Amino acid sequence: MKVVAIGRTEILYDSILSIREKGHKVPLIITGDEAPHYSRGAQDFAQLASNAEFIKTERISEVVSRICRNEPDVAISVNWKTIIPQEVIDCFKYGIINAHAGDLPRYRGNAAPNWALLNDEDNIVLTLHAMTTELDSGPILLQRRYPIKWNTRIGDIRDFIRKNCPEMFVEVLDELETGTVLPREQPYDPSLSLRCYPRLPRDSEIDWTQSSVQIDRLIRASSKPFNGAYTFLGDRKLTVWRAHCSTPPCPFLGTPGQVAQRHTATGEVSIITGNGFLVLEEVETKDKGRTTATEIISSARDRLGMDITKEIARLNRRLTALERRHGLP
Repeated sequence: MKVVAIGRTEILYDSILSIREKGHKVPLIITGDEAPHYSRGAQDFAQLASNAEFIKTERISEVVSRICRNEPDVAISVNWKTIIPQEVIDCFKYGIINAHAGDLPRYRGNAAPNWALLNDEDNIVLTLHAMTTELDSGPILLQRRYPIKWNTRIGDIRDFIRKNCPEMFVEVLDELETGTVLPREQPYDPSLSLRCYPRLPRDSEIDWTQSSVQIDRLIRASSKPFNGAYTFLGDRKLTVWRAHCSTPPCPFLGTPGQVAQRHTATGEVSIITGNGFLVLEEVETKDKGRTTATEIISSARDRLGMDITKEIARLNRRLTALERRHGLP
């Protein structure tokens, strides 16, 4: 089959390699600007295109004629940033097959695997579906599940997606060729949907008034390849890469964010949360790099989290000093 590849990320890159290996032709690759955490970007796709046509654009509707002149049978899509209009979908005999890391019709939209971790789901579902002009709708063509355990991290889920997505595209393309694909319509009941909105780096700031379980989920949902969950130690940003929940050994009184205990033998530090202790294993600061928690947190008197009152006072002092330096009233 003649397959146009649309989208971004190393997952699309690997999928192109797989479908080519199985004998399908890829006459055109369309991509856009990559995000910082992608391991494959526009330059990689340009090299992969080789003798095929390559287009980098943020407006796919502007290249309809270039798509149609290739007379493609179908397209595969991974992480295209916008809704693809019907005039583009109509370029393909079999439409566009979209890969979505969510259990449709639930988890439609953005950052679905991250939200699933935060929402304590039992599994992640990787879905291939026929694309329509409505967000993550259209008949389901194939699904595979990955169980979420107490220690599952977003990187584990991305590894699952990267391994399985190319295989699933090949399977569906083969079924389209043989006429054996069995689409399953998604229900149209809005109450069955769960719309996921984008997550920004600042959404990964730790709120120590939450429970240790909630914070642990945030850390696992924000870990590599993303920027990590973070807090503050004084005026230093402290990124938490690994941690686990712990039951306090006895009743206690303390404020969330307070260091409860330093464990020098293991390099871990226990922090009071809104419910239970969170034991920090691996952390990072700009000056120290990535290391054990005790290497960064040196005192049991420390408290994590930004002190807003202290920060405002510090900024006021700096502002006053600048005004004096420049002779401002």
